[in-house]
Amino acid sequence: MRVEYQASAGRFSFLSGLPGVSIQGASIWLSYRFQPAGRLYKTGLPAGCSVHEEPLADLHGRGHQLVCRCPVDSSQLELVYRINLYDTQPFLLLKLTVHNLGRQPLHLEEACLLDVGPLSAGSLQLGPAEHALRFFKVGWHGWGYTGLRQPDERNSLSWLDRLAGLSYANPQTAQPRRPGEFSSEGWGILVGEAACLVAGFASTAHQFGQLYACTRRGEAGFRLVSQLDGVLLEPGEQRDSEWGYLQFVSLPDPEPEAGYVQAVGRQMSARVPAAPPSPMWTHWYQYFHAISEGVLLQNLQVLQEQRLLLPIGVVELDDGYQAAWGDWTRTNPKFPHGLEWLAGQITHQGFKPGLWLAPFVVERKSAVSREHPEWLVTGQNGRPISAGFQYNLLTHALDLTQPAVLEHLQRLAATLTRQWGYRMLKIDFLSAGALPGRRFDPKSTRAEALRAGLQAIRQGASDEAFLLGCGCPFGPAIGVVDAMRIGPDTAPSWEPYFHWLGWATPLLSSNPSMPALRNALRNTLHLGSLHGKWWWNDPDCLLVRDADSRLSEAEVQSAVALVGLSGGLLISSDDLRKVTPARLGWVSRLVPNLRLHGAPLDRLERDMPSVYRVKLSHNGQDWQLVGLFNWQDQPADLELPFSSLGFSDGARLHGFDFWSCSYLGVHEGQLVFEALPAHGCKLLRLCEQGESPQVVGDTLHISMGAEIKALRIVNESLELELLDMGRSVEGEVWVRADEDVNEASCNGRQVKIEKGLGKICRVKIVA
Repeated sequence: MRVEYQASAGRFSFLSGLPGVSIQGASIWLSYRFQPAGRLYKTGLPAGCSVHEEPLADLHGRGHQLVCRCPVDSSQLELVYRINLYDTQPFLLLKLTVHNLGRQPLHLEEACLLDVGPLSAGSLQLGPAEHALRFFKVGWHGWGYTGLRQPDERNSLSWLDRLAGLSYANPQTAQPRRPGEFSSEGWGILVGEAACLVAGFASTAHQFGQLYACTRRGEAGFRLVSQLDGVLLEPGEQRDSEWGYLQFVSLPDPEPEAGYVQAVGRQMSARVPAAPPSPMWTHWYQYFHAISEGVLLQNLQVLQEQRLLLPIGVVELDDGYQAAWGDWTRTNPKFPHGLEWLAGQITHQGFKPGLWLAPFVVERKSAVSREHPEWLVTGQNGRPISAGFQYNLLTHALDLTQPAVLEHLQRLAATLTRQWGYRMLKIDFLSAGALPGRRFDPKSTRAEALRAGLQAIRQGASDEAFLLGCGCPFGPAIGVVDAMRIGPDTAPSWEPYFHWLGWATPLLSSNPSMPALRNALRNTLHLGSLHGKWWWNDPDCLLVRDADSRLSEAEVQSAVALVGLSGGLLISSDDLRKVTPARLGWVSRLVPNLRLHGAPLDRLERDMPSVYRVKLSHNGQDWQLVGLFNWQDQPADLELPFSSLGFSDGARLHGFDFWSCSYLGVHEGQLVFEALPAHGCKLLRLCEQGESPQVVGDTLHISMGAEIKALRIVNESLELELLDMGRSVEGEVWVRADEDVNEASCNGRQVKIEKGLGKICRVKIVA
């Protein structure tokens, strides 16, 4: 990427090297006030700034830094704009620094690292001007909507967004209302016909950042903004924005944000557990608040009985045990023996104890709220702000800039983990720690307050504890948590549905953030690139029961397929006594977690991508797993052209259908499936012909072959070796064998083999 500076106008241009792809005449500005609620001032880079170049070496490599230093303005502010360009990286980084050289303190509001568009006199080109752009937007945290917006669509998807904004959206982010205008948190993608622009923030510990975009034809533009939240800047002090990120990517590309995600992981020292976390079980989506000590112990017994098929490692107690929100070490009468005793019971049964809590939220009746009212974030009127209406409770937020609050959180985490033995903490409703309000430290942004609270919990829990974040703005949590919920709550229903509000279902059905399987799957489709780079993704629990559920069999199969292909956490939340052996077997085929990583091929074309692909290479064999989804509300015919998967023209592929357990034969050009059920899927294995013996189908594991350590033919005997699956194994493997085969073994034990499909053998395994 080449950078040009127009000294006469104080503007920058960024040229990609791709034809018709550039940013021309971008402006940079800062907004501030002299009083917290006073007049808003705005200053930009004036003409005549000095520019010089310095050598650069940082986490991303070597290169050079352009430093643009501006004359001191009438308010005695000096702006310094830095651009990092790297020798071996396709992106550049941007930062704005403000120095207060005057005699008055001031309050910083926003730092805009790039402003491009008709209103700012600049221009953005991502190919032919006659094509309107699409926009991929990201939510503030997992519950918020993440997806693709078409040029004629609006930023908001539901009339309920305004009512539920406190729970799902950044309250300080402007929400555009006109068609073709959008906002995105942290990063986003502007999509043209032949190229796209990935823009966002590579550092995320100090401020929340936004990408605002206009995609209307002839008006394309964007702003990259870092929120400074009105923090105080005293005379003589300086403040940096976060590092902005900019990259042009040629299309098609299934993961154009891959470079961005990796850069953030490096910049923020992301925590990614080396070993896959154990499968988990929680009571929440079966019992909700109707949980008790006795019910949990009964389920421990059931989990023990089913352990051979589904080896659950962690049992998590969710909401419903506490005396009050805020008093997390005190239990209600349903848990008479307390949390320490319960952790001992879970451990004695051979499981690791896990515990849910919402550490930054308190309710009015809690001891914490009554005894320490000074610990709460307040509004301008001095009263505690609302942290939302949770389960009929009006809640408040802890001030995470208070040293006493941080000590409290550290002690709380240490008590639960080091003293009482909870090995996993699911910390929920974390966005409460970043709500606007008055805090003890006027120089801390909301992002810094949130990160301080998270770090206090990490320090108390130690590095050995597994922290799962939920309802948490993504940026400040990178490098602190081990896993993150990346989507809305799932539910035993496809669309949002509340049985006590049945009449309101038509009004709720389109909401993208309320609990629903559709909403959880949408974010799982779109945010798979974060998995293994920032943390382990949590797609939320798998619900496979057919009792107490409104989900069809096809919808359950789609959920199992996508959770398995995306490779994130596996969490069950069914009463396993109500799950049929067949459906429990579906879940068991996701064990062990073999670190599958896939991407939707049509994510930049539609809001619910329909083709999800995982490429695998193992034991000298190459194959692709493809989830082909029908997200329509009625059955549909679907085609899968092999060219869309990168196969050459004329390629002949072995096909296998996981759900029907059937070998599809050899096909050329495409596969066509008729009347695929609404919200259902085909889970396919596709491969070109390779060396014999060759796996062409498999029902032992969702990878359909990666669990096989070795495959060979010795003296007309087909020998298979499986990984230690950690569970009982039952299924079949289809093998193409050019040689004569008369018997088979698996891990040294004789197994049944059937022939009759030409050179295809079917091996039946029970182990």
